[in-house]
Amino acid sequence: MKKITHTLCALTAVVGLSACATPTETFAPSSLRNAVQVAESIERLELYTRPDGLELSARDKLAVAQFLDGYARSGDGPLYVNRPVNALSGLGTQQAESVIRGLMAQGGLNSNAVQTGQYASRPGAPAPVVVSYRALRALPQDCRAMGSLTDTYSNQSRAGFGCFQSANLAAMITDPRQLLEPYAQGQPNAQRRQVIYDKYIQGETTAAAINPDQRIEIDN
Repeated sequence: MKKITHTLCALTAVVGLSACATPTETFAPSSLRNAVQVAESIERLELYTRPDGLELSARDKLAVAQFLDGYARSGDGPLYVNRPVNALSGLGTQQAESVIRGLMAQGGLNSNAVQTGQYASRPGAPAPVVVSYRALRALPQDCRAMGSLTDTYSNQSRAGFGCFQSANLAAMITDPRQLLEPYAQGQPNAQRRQVIYDKYIQGETTAAAINPDQRIEIDN
């Protein structure tokens, strides 16, 4: 009987050890698993001109103004204006560049940021003046692959946990450069800094004074 007892205890210990040694899948933190990706995109606007001049409707001018506003908010680098080779001397292409520079001046943009160029085009074929700039975009995660929500035997968070939070954050970011490097620190208020320093030297509290009318009451 004693021998059987020892055998059962040994089997129990072996089973217990094997259960503890069972590997479980672990995941990286959600901030790393669903990090917001930043990618470069090319924003492009095409202006079709005529040899005898450029005619822009009010809607066309609004479209150009909105395009330049997007450049002001998220443009990275110069504004490129590329003209077709077969229309370099045309009045329409020259007016297109003039209109762009004029709208930039109205919007407070530096027209020196414009870089002009040319591209090959077939003679007689309609070819637009191409205005473009580079911009950074925050790319949201693809959360369609959710995985099994009932697979919780290992008490681990599922692989897609936090994906929607990351996707919503990417949709709200207006300047993806914030994810690459922080904004430069502004100049501190020298006058306020000196006031705090004087209080510190005199042994006074440097905290802001609390308004006596500011209080919290809890009714049970």
